[in-house]
Amino acid sequence: MKKIFQLILVGILSIQTGAFAQVSFSKWQTQPIVIDGDGSDWVTIPRFFNASSNVKYEFRNDAENLYIIISPADRNTQLQLSAAGFNIKLKLRTSTPERFSIMFQAPKMGMMPPPQINQDKLVEKTILNSESMSKDTATVEGFLFTKGKIVSENTDEKSISFAHSKQASNSGVYEIRIPLREIYGNGFKLETVSATPVQLQVNINELSQKGMKKMTSRMAGGMHGGGRGMRGGGRGMGGDREMEGGMHGETEGREDEERSQMQAQGMGNMAAFEKKSFSIDFQLSNGK
Repeated sequence: MKKIFQLILVGILSIQTGAFAQVSFSKWQTQPIVIDGDGSDWVTIPRFFNASSNVKYEFRNDAENLYIIISPADRNTQLQLSAAGFNIKLKLRTSTPERFSIMFQAPKMGMMPPPQINQDKLVEKTILNSESMSKDTATVEGFLFTKGKIVSENTDEKSISFAHSKQASNSGVYEIRIPLREIYGNGFKLETVSATPVQLQVNINELSQKGMKKMTSRMAGGMHGGGRGMRGGGRGMGGDREMEGGMHGETEGREDEERSQMQAQGMGNMAAFEKKSFSIDFQLSNGK
């Protein structure tokens, strides 16, 4: 009986040792990362890759902030992140775990306005619509100071900030900055808190076939309508501007067609858009 107990104890210790061996370490960030969705501040590609979710990611920290980047590795994942939404959760591995979450909601598709006869009103409405679409929203829970909904590209260095890239070259990239005071409170000592592992969990929402069809229809209708309006505006300006407007409209048309083809291909394999989740334990760097 004693021997069996010893074997069980050894097994438990082995499991615990293996668990601790899986803890990763945050990289020290010497310069603050600009949260703009660009990703160039990270210089290198994200260190980690989750194959089942097809997501590249990384976390870094300095003395004041935790930085996280989420980067989809293919177009289907880009679409799912942007259209279905996702959330990230942090859990402190303390005796009484503390939990924090940021939920990136699926956008309400505000479309470009349809063509209108009055060109001035069209331009004005298009600008307003572009400004409203440029900002994403998220909901935060559990943090000490920031509560409720937040808006992307917040420049307040003392609050949580995030940005979602809209550029075709790195579409779907999310950058997030979380002030460490939001997790540990004011007056925390980095050398102390860095000893406690943190679990990062990423959960990507399911994108249903119905939701994809609805979104694709809205995107196609709204973007093509906006494109026609822009080409019409180009003709009103005449000469070189007419040609420029027409070329721009044709380019947009080709991009819209490519998007539609990509989305149609993805709809043929809806398993690619099922709910996905992954997690990793890490410790903050104390700069040494």
